[in-house]
Amino acid sequence: MASDLRVGVAGATGALGVEILGVLNRARWRPDTVLAFARASTTTSHVEYGDDRLAVDDVEEMDPDALDALILALPYEAARDVGQRALRAGLAVVDASGALAVDADLPVVVPWINPEALMDVPDRAVVLPSAESTLLASVLGPLARAGVTGRARATLLASASSYGRRGIDELSQQVVALFNSGTPPRAVFEQGLAFDLLAATDPVEDSGWTSRESRIVEQLSRLVPHEGLVSQVTWVGVPVFSGVAAALVLDPTRRVDAGLVERILTDGGVVLSDGTAARGLPRPRSVDGRPFAHVGRIRVSEDGGVHLWLVMDNLRTTATAAAAATAALLQVGAKDLG
Repeated sequence: MASDLRVGVAGATGALGVEILGVLNRARWRPDTVLAFARASTTTSHVEYGDDRLAVDDVEEMDPDALDALILALPYEAARDVGQRALRAGLAVVDASGALAVDADLPVVVPWINPEALMDVPDRAVVLPSAESTLLASVLGPLARAGVTGRARATLLASASSYGRRGIDELSQQVVALFNSGTPPRAVFEQGLAFDLLAATDPVEDSGWTSRESRIVEQLSRLVPHEGLVSQVTWVGVPVFSGVAAALVLDPTRRVDAGLVERILTDGGVVLSDGTAARGLPRPRSVDGRPFAHVGRIRVSEDGGVHLWLVMDNLRTTATAAAAATAALLQVGAKDLG
């Protein structure tokens, strides 16, 4: 056990922060001392950590000397200053917000995808990629290590939870308002999301890709740094509350069959569906509360393209990665990892 460790969770009242607290509570290296922080604007005074109720403190008043590690789960725009302050204080920092990713010296890590990146972390700080990048890398990583590379094209279907609790709450409010012929709130999703799809929610760059799509590709290249892999993604916002899914097509440089792909993914820790029937295929709701990537509908077309359907609980998987990365930075014994 790691009862003497003191771990802070900044953004503890958000959708991801609550999930991180739950994962930490169930970890075999469970820290007894967890401090919860949020922005001063939060209306939540306490959060649950196992049987304990933790008081939520203002993150601006956080004392780094009271912590061994900090997990950043704040909204992107609020996380960078907090993270930099923690780094200056010498804390182990796991950035689940992506705000510190602009610092090229910090490795982008998912412990079960590129654990080698955790071997030498001089600043004791790592950045977790977006859930979309994690989902794609969970599949493309094992394939690349087995020599199956080529051009990868993915259409990502992202839920409201990709914008945290505020996204979930606004989608719910939009549904209720539209059912009652009211005016839906549009602070998060300016074009609306309920009963609709969003082709883009971020600025479109000169290249034609959005900034979010470019960021996913860049993170993917750091998670799976293989010269033979070229990736393109299209991000689509969908009106569901949680989860992330993707239709992935890989045009490999050598022909492979579906059976080989299944064996590679199984050995790589990917959860495969039981069959091809619609009832057995993974869906966001069917994988709710379960970490890691789930894959179904593995097909090889006549031209050799490998087609896959991917699904993941974005919040649970990111929280699991955050807890595992924190344990690695604190050098908790392997027998204590949970």
